[in-house]
Amino acid sequence: MEDQVSKYDATQIKVLEGFEAVRKRPAMYIGNTGSEGLHHLVFEVVDNSIDEALAGFSDQINVIIHTDNSITVIDNGRGIPVDIHPEEKRPAAEVVMTTLHSGGKFDSITYKVAGGLHGVGVSVVNALSEHLGLEIKRDGKVYHQAYQRGKPISKLEVVGTTKGTGTKVVFKPDKDIFETTDFSFDILSQRLRELAFLNKGVLITIEDERAGKRHEFNYKGGIVSFVEFLNKNKTALYPEVVYLHGEKSFSALEEGKMAEQIIDIEIAIQHNDTYTENLFSFANNINTKEGGTHLSGFRTALTRTINSYAAKNLSSKDFKENFKGEDLQEGLTAVISVKLPQPQFEGQTKSKLGNTSVKGMVEQLVGEKLTYYLEENPRVARKMLEKVLEASRAREAARKAKELTRRKTALESSFLPGKLADCQEEDPAHCEIFLVEGDSAGGSAKQGRDRRFQAILPLKGKILNVEKARLDKMLENEEINTIISALGTGIEKDENVILTPRYHRIIIMTDADVDGSHIRTLLLTFFYRRMPSLIERGYLYIAQPPLFKVKKGKQEAYIKDESALERHLLGCGAEGIEIAAKNSSKPLNGERLLNLLERALKYRKILEKMEKKQWDRYILNALAFEGQFQKDTLKNKEGVNKFLSDIKGRASFFYPFSTSAEYSLIEDTEHSCLAIRCLSKVDGILKETIINFDLLTSTELEELRKLAEGFKSIGSPPFTVLYKSGGVEFDSLSEVLEYILTSGEKGQEIQRYKGLGEMNPDQLWETTMNPGKRTLFQVKIEDAIEADEIFTILMGDQVDPRREFIYNNALNVTNLDI
Repeated sequence: MEDQVSKYDATQIKVLEGFEAVRKRPAMYIGNTGSEGLHHLVFEVVDNSIDEALAGFSDQINVIIHTDNSITVIDNGRGIPVDIHPEEKRPAAEVVMTTLHSGGKFDSITYKVAGGLHGVGVSVVNALSEHLGLEIKRDGKVYHQAYQRGKPISKLEVVGTTKGTGTKVVFKPDKDIFETTDFSFDILSQRLRELAFLNKGVLITIEDERAGKRHEFNYKGGIVSFVEFLNKNKTALYPEVVYLHGEKSFSALEEGKMAEQIIDIEIAIQHNDTYTENLFSFANNINTKEGGTHLSGFRTALTRTINSYAAKNLSSKDFKENFKGEDLQEGLTAVISVKLPQPQFEGQTKSKLGNTSVKGMVEQLVGEKLTYYLEENPRVARKMLEKVLEASRAREAARKAKELTRRKTALESSFLPGKLADCQEEDPAHCEIFLVEGDSAGGSAKQGRDRRFQAILPLKGKILNVEKARLDKMLENEEINTIISALGTGIEKDENVILTPRYHRIIIMTDADVDGSHIRTLLLTFFYRRMPSLIERGYLYIAQPPLFKVKKGKQEAYIKDESALERHLLGCGAEGIEIAAKNSSKPLNGERLLNLLERALKYRKILEKMEKKQWDRYILNALAFEGQFQKDTLKNKEGVNKFLSDIKGRASFFYPFSTSAEYSLIEDTEHSCLAIRCLSKVDGILKETIINFDLLTSTELEELRKLAEGFKSIGSPPFTVLYKSGGVEFDSLSEVLEYILTSGEKGQEIQRYKGLGEMNPDQLWETTMNPGKRTLFQVKIEDAIEADEIFTILMGDQVDPRREFIYNNALNVTNLDI
C-alpha cells in the first residue's frame, strides 16, 4: 500500500475527455452543486435566449417549472443552426449541446454583446442533466433531439413543420450531481424580472406548475421602469427618475490586434423618504451581486459630484465638511447597467466585474452627466441635498448615541443584557440564541434548553418598526439595543465591517398567532434592513413549532403541518383494517396498506393541481391508466379513435369515469400528428382538455402514470375495506382514500396550536428546540426585489398599498385568527 501511495509516474496522470470533467468537477463550471449551482443551470439557458434578444431576433421567453422539478425554456429567436458543422461533420446544434467552448459568442460579429461568454453554458447544462430535450424551429421545420447525461440518444431529426422560429430546451438536473433539485420560484423570478427590466420590450414569463404560480414581466422603460418599480410603494422625493446614459470608446486587444470598442453605460437614480439604500448593478445583463469596477466608479463619482455641487450651493453653516458615501446611500434607489464587448467576470458565476478600465469610464460619464443634470434641474438637486444633509446629521446623532451607550455599558458589571440566559460554549459556530416572545415562553425555553450551547433572550412586547425609523431613533429603542448587545454586533451600515455575531444560529421563536406573526415580522424587518449580511451568511432561522395538537383519549401528539396531519389521519384510519381488491389473493394491511394510501394521496394532489389548468380530472385519470396511449399514438388516427371509443365506457381504477364529453380532432403540424379537443362538464363547470403531444410528454402525466402502474399490482376495483365485524365495498381507490381519512378523524380532538407558553419545558424541548427532532426554517433572500417590496408594503408608511395587498390576498388565507 505504501509503495502504491508513494508511486507517482505517467500511469497516475488522468485525462478526462468530453463531459467527464464536467460531471467529475461541476463546481468549476457552475460555482457549486447546491441551490446556487442548480439555479445557475436555468440562467445559462435563459442567457442564450436573452443574447438572441440583444441581437434583435427575439422578444419572448417562457420558463416553466414542472412538478418533477424539470425546466422548460422557450424563446422565439432564430433557433440554433441545424446545418452540418464543417469541422465536426455533424449538426451544429449537436456540437453546441455536446462540446465545451462552442458557440457563437467568441467573435464580435454574431453577438456584439452577450451575457453567456464562456461557451460552456448550455453544454454544461446538458452534461449535468438526467435528460435533456432540444426542439428547434427553423427554416419552416421542427427539429428534435434527445440527450441523456450529455450524450445524444437520438439523432437530430425533423418531426414537423412550422411557420415560427425559436429554441425549446427541456432538462431535468441530475440528482446524482446536485445536493438538491428543488427549484425556487422566487430565485428564478427575481432573475427573470431583472432581465425584463434590462431588455426593453422583451416579454418574459415564468410558470410554476407545482404551486400554480405565474409571473409575467414586460417593461418598455428599461432601467427607468426598474427604479419606478422599486420605488412604487415608497414616497419619491422628486417625480422623475434621473436617467444618465452614454457611450465611451476605448482601445482593447482583440485577436492579437488593438481595436476600438464601445461600452454602453446606463444609470437610473431616484431618492425616496426611507432610510435604506436599494442598489442593483449589472454587466451585460448579469447581476453583479458583489459589485465590481462599474459600481466603484458610480459610488466615487456620485460622492464627488454631490460634494462639488454642495460646496457651490450650500452655506458654510450647512456644509461644514464633505459628505461621506453612507450619507448618499440613505433612501437611494439606483440601477447601474453596463454593456461591453469583452467583460471580465470573476469565475463562471459572474458575480463581480473586473475590467479596470470600466471604473474610470463610469466615473467620467456620471461626473459629466450628473453635474449637467443638477445644474439644469435645481429643484431635484435641492431635494437630493436636503436628503443627504438629513442623513449626515442623523449619522452624527447616531455616533453620539453609540458613544453614550458605550460609556453607559462600560460602567455596568457586564456588557451582556441582564435578561439574556447565555450558553456555556464560546465558539460561535456551535452556539445558538433563541429570540423568544414574552417572559412565559422565555421561562419555558430557559428550563427546557440545553444550556451548553443554547442561549435564550426573552423579548418584551413588540420592537420598533425600523422601516419607519432612522438610525439614531432606532438606537434609542431598548429592545433593539438588547438584541444588538446580546448578539455582540454593531449596525451593519454604520460599522462598515462584516458583523461577527456571538451565535451562528439566531433563531426567532414566536407564537403561531397574530401577535407572534407581527413580532416575527418586526424582527425580520430589523435584520433585513440593518443586518442583511447575517441573512446572506445563513445565520438567521425561524423556529417551527408544531401547528397541531391531536388528542385521542389520554394520548397527545404534536404535528408540524397539514401534510403530516394527513399522514397521521391515514395511519389512524388504516389501523386494524385490511383492503381486499378484486382478483387479489391477499388483502393489504399494515405498512403496505399505508404506503398505498400515501401514494393515492399524492396521486390525487397531482390531479387537483392539473385540474386548476381547466383540465378534466376524469380524462387525465383515464390517460394515466391507459399507458399504451403514447405520443406516437397521435400519429395513428385508428389508435386515437379506439381510445375515444374505449374511454366513453371506461370505469377507471382511481375515479369511476363519469364525464360526458364531446371530442374533436385537431391537426398538430409542428409534431406531425393529431390532437384531441375534449369539451366536458365537471361539477357543472365546463372544461376543455387538449390531449396533444405536450400533454402526453408532460412531467405531470408521466408521474401520474408511474403511480398508476404501481396501483395496478394490488388488483382491480371494487375494493372492500375489511373489519373484524364485516366490510364496506367501494368502486374506486379515491373513495377508499376519503373513507379512511374520515375514519381517522373520528374520536380525534384536533386543535390548531398557537402559544409557546402553553407547552411544558420538556414539550418545548422535544418539539421545537431539540436539534435532533426540531424543524428550523432558514431565512434566505431569494428574490431581493420582491422582498424589498413586501417589507415596504407591510411595514412602510403608505396605507393604500397595504390595503390592496390584503384585498388581493384575502381569499388565500388558510388560518384566520380573529
